[in-house]
Amino acid sequence: MRDAEVCVVGAGPHALTVVSHLLTARPSLKDGIVVVDPSGQWLSTWREQFGRLEIGVLRSPMVHHPDVWPGSLARFTSDHALKRSHLPYDPPLTSVFDSFCSALVDQLQLDSMLCAASVGEIQTERHGYRVTTSSGSFQARQVVWAGNTARPIAPEPLTKSLGTDSIKHSSTIDLRNIPSLDGEHIVVVGGGLSAGHLILGALKRSAQVTLVTRRPIVERNFDVEPGWLGPRFLEGFERQRNPERRFQMVLSARGGGSMPGWMCQRLESEIDAGHLAHVVGSIESGNISGTGALELCVSGQLLEADRCWLATGTRPHFCADAALAHHVNRQVDGIPVLRQDLRLGRRSMYLTGRLAAIELGPAAGNLWGARVAALRITRALTGFDLRDDALEEPRSRILIGQKG
Repeated sequence: MRDAEVCVVGAGPHALTVVSHLLTARPSLKDGIVVVDPSGQWLSTWREQFGRLEIGVLRSPMVHHPDVWPGSLARFTSDHALKRSHLPYDPPLTSVFDSFCSALVDQLQLDSMLCAASVGEIQTERHGYRVTTSSGSFQARQVVWAGNTARPIAPEPLTKSLGTDSIKHSSTIDLRNIPSLDGEHIVVVGGGLSAGHLILGALKRSAQVTLVTRRPIVERNFDVEPGWLGPRFLEGFERQRNPERRFQMVLSARGGGSMPGWMCQRLESEIDAGHLAHVVGSIESGNISGTGALELCVSGQLLEADRCWLATGTRPHFCADAALAHHVNRQVDGIPVLRQDLRLGRRSMYLTGRLAAIELGPAAGNLWGARVAALRITRALTGFDLRDDALEEPRSRILIGQKG
């Protein structure tokens, strides 16, 4: 373990975005950054999540990605003759985005800064922090927390049986390990895009599927309205300085699960074909009968099923990781109150991801939020503002990745 100028906790898209921005602003930081992640690989958890649910296309548009220049993913796709999704707003295919990120890691030689370990404790010291990991400890002047600090959400009547073979959360389901569901009835709970992918995966394996949602499916291209990615909504959000009111604005803007039009059309065609049923209501109870069948009561209607898959999302909360928990003094329902530069209080610990929602808005957890957070953190740590028009894009950037 070596001491670091900056310790980044996590190696997902948000961490990669922060590191690529820091090195663009100050290349000399390369030997001063340590990235700690249990996998020891960039985007390992992200790849696992997308692979488990067989997600073939992102929901974010082509301009949202970890590199500094918005057009680099589109150029990478074109220069390497890679396939495009041809969906509205041109979201990239998962395989293309993955190849692009791998090229970015290679271009910036980022593997050398990875430490395969989990963070156990972060102690405040006079000139920074002592970071204790499963592989040893080291000092860091600044810490950027980019971990996915969240807890699964499940309907209360099903929490006791959650994790059994009958009831699983989407965060633990791996479609790749399920060769067939022929003759089974699967109930999928949730109105978001993850529910849609689970439904398609179950239908592909010859299951009969029932979708349960609390309300009619909401069709939306993105998980928040595009106005939240610019001044249309953010100006009013930024004028509101009360954290509790900001938090309520975030909740209202996200407003529960939604699906893009192409997924809605896929599900409607499966309903018309008789392969999928849709029930709108709330789960009131869930029991496993003496024969092993799962019995769900949905707003008074009894549903019998072989399995119930919960695509009910996760809730960010700073207490989900003990290493972060004792550094947070002010919070609203588990979301820390940060300074404008995303610092926790007066110290040099910065947060990105959904835990930064009170400062960045409802899209904080998206790739757009990763970019905005990286710009603020980079300016705080280096004094360099990457939004400066004088910054020119090098033509060689992100062009050396493998084709195909």
